[in-house]
Amino acid sequence: MKPIKSLLVLAILFAPALASAQRYYGRGNGGPPDAGGFHNRTGRLTFGFGVGLGGMSDNGSAISSCDNCNYNPAALELDGHIGGMISPRLALMFEAQANVQTIHSDFFNGDTTLTQGAAMFAAQVWLLPQLWLKGGLGFANLQTDDTFFTRDLGSGIAAMGGIGVELLSARNFALELQGRIIEGTYNSGNDHLTSGTIGIGINWY
Repeated sequence: MKPIKSLLVLAILFAPALASAQRYYGRGNGGPPDAGGFHNRTGRLTFGFGVGLGGMSDNGSAISSCDNCNYNPAALELDGHIGGMISPRLALMFEAQANVQTIHSDFFNGDTTLTQGAAMFAAQVWLLPQLWLKGGLGFANLQTDDTFFTRDLGSGIAAMGGIGVELLSARNFALELQGRIIEGTYNSGNDHLTSGTIGIGINWY
């Protein structure tokens, strides 16, 4: 699935959560207290982490899905960030992400996993008090691991996009539902590995 189409799918999936959050904050007994509905977190340190599940797909790479499986194994995603709030609606941060998927399963030799790790500079923009978009650019690394060996498959460029809805929102804390898409480009642009996940994020400000 192309990244643009994937983002549209994520936006459709997130619509009910956003509507629920807007109803919650419209009751008058909670929600952001600051002017315009946005928390005034300007100048604050922000950090957090997230975990999600989804899938991975390759284009042009010799790496493919699980050799001995009749299904596409789920991919686990872990991410973390640290940065600062430039304004009530903009944060700049350093972002790290890893996506892991089983690509070979053997009863005698165990599982072989494919791991795409990335380190990026990212910007996060709040379009609404509880809805944000994020984009990042940096470096990616690809490797496989089994019981005995780790094989480095190379490094390349990473591009990431994300969307999130703050289910619980306060000036110093947010619990959110988030969707993320990341693509690593390797071998002078000939190989691509794309990961898309939906998960939960926790952030402090």
